Amino acid sequence: MIYIIVGIIVVISILLILEITFYNKFQVARIRISEAENNIDILLQKKLVLLERVIKVIEEANPKYKEDQILINVIKLKNKKVNNFELNKELDKALAEYKGLMDLDSKLGSIDSLTSINYDLTNVDNDLIAAKKFYNHTIVSYNKLIQCFPSNIVGSFFRYRRKEFYSEEREEVFEILKKKKPDSN
Repeated sequence: MIYIIVGIIVVISILLILEITFYNKFQVARIRISEAENNIDILLQKKLVLLERVIKVIEEANPKYKEDQILINVIKLKNKKVNNFELNKELDKALAEYKGLMDLDSKLGSIDSLTSINYDLTNVDNDLIAAKKFYNHTIVSYNKLIQCFPSNIVGSFFRYRRKEFYSEEREEVFEILKKKKPDSN
């Protein structure tokens, strides 16, 4: 009889240790995800501020652009409530529009303040790439915990759900490729 009680205590102890271990792994992953999300948020806000500065500089350099309402989506983003995935996508579109404008108007390339902003934008984009890689790597670990036995039991008990990755695929790239394809007729 005593062996049965000791056996039950040992099994319960092992299960409790496993639950605590996996719970702690989930907590570490959630903290790392939160850290990554905060870093990405800060970098996206920096990118937004830099693009707002771009608009002011370009409009001061050529009042025609003020009438054309260049990069109007950047101004609208300031008042929108969007998540980081959507903000990232919209800022990438705005940056592409800005680079297209720079290609069309060679005079803009000679403005010193735009050169400085371009340098800052490049640095922010590089930092964003690193932050997204860290985020995606952390998400892989987190999603493995959710899907693999026995941690998935703890995950389902606490109702943890899979998280999405940052995808670097850009729809506009596919659109450009479609336009460049020669007609087969």
